[in-house]
Amino acid sequence: MYRLISYLKFLCSATNQHGVHSPFVYNYVTKCLYKKTKTKLPITLKVLVKSVHYFDYRTIHLLNTSKSSEEKIITNCPNISIVDSNAAVVFGDITDINKPDFKVNDLSNDTMLLLEGIHKNPQNLKKWKQFKEMEHVRITLDLFYCGIVFFRKEQVKEHFKIRI
Repeated sequence: MYRLISYLKFLCSATNQHGVHSPFVYNYVTKCLYKKTKTKLPITLKVLVKSVHYFDYRTIHLLNTSKSSEEKIITNCPNISIVDSNAAVVFGDITDINKPDFKVNDLSNDTMLLLEGIHKNPQNLKKWKQFKEMEHVRITLDLFYCGIVFFRKEQVKEHFKIRI
């Protein structure tokens, strides 16, 4: 029941590409997230695969990701390598960001962080809200199914809720 209420609240406050005033985010939403693909993947993995291709990422760090998700990522992104540090993209659940082996401060300016489960329960939503308030977090995109974080220092701090 929580997810349904959370989704309805999300729909009331979310926008599409027309509500985005950042050129970087607008291009990302229109040329990547809204691009149609024929891959049969869960929505979060679809967002990840599209993003990897759009930004031409070569390295990924997986936070406690299932073996089946890992296989789907490798299959759909043949040019990507799984690494333990200095990754271009980091993928995992919102609950994994507080683990001792993951240090947000070590992420670079160009790193994209994709987090699943941000609206799964009230605790995860609270973690998401706290995370997006961190000083070095610049751009956050709440897609309901997942959250995307960019650390681009050249950007003004902004938060977007985007329907996909």
